[in-house]
Amino acid sequence: MRLIKRMLEEIMRVEILIGAFLIITMVVIMVLEVVMRYVFNNSIIWVQEFVILVFIWITMLGGSAASMTKTHVTITTFSQFISGKWKIGLQILVSLVILGVLVYLAMNLPASIAIQNKTRTSSMPINIAKGHYYSSPLLFAVVLMLITEVYYIYYEVRSLLGKAIPDDYVLELRGFLRKSTDGKGGAV
Repeated sequence: MRLIKRMLEEIMRVEILIGAFLIITMVVIMVLEVVMRYVFNNSIIWVQEFVILVFIWITMLGGSAASMTKTHVTITTFSQFISGKWKIGLQILVSLVILGVLVYLAMNLPASIAIQNKTRTSSMPINIAKGHYYSSPLLFAVVLMLITEVYYIYYEVRSLLGKAIPDDYVLELRGFLRKSTDGKGGAV
């Protein structure tokens, strides 16, 4: 599982890097569009479709990274009143529901992409099939979230069974945007 953890953390690093690059790209393109429209009175026709595509990718990459770091919004209405094995059992149930939704999406998205691919973008410099435009980023994120959810369910089940789990099993973005320490003052 250490290998899978390192792989998922590396994928998360790449996701964050791509997401940051896409945010910068989106802002630059939108500023360029504002300047072109209001200063030169000549707007760029493909900016809206391009920004939508970039925003979809940013959202899907961010959702996957949030899944990996367990930072999605959680509702603790019931879990705050239970503890021990019941709390772990509830977490496993929630994880299995999430896994079920992800499996459903992964099974049905290819058909949806095929239907959407019957139309294409209208103003982009590169004519992209709309299934790839709208749904391929979602399929990419779903596959990564599936792998992540299976990784976490493995440790949740081990915990429920009373087996030892490492303290550092939660995926982290170490050594990338912030300095992590090893507890002795040394950087990791």
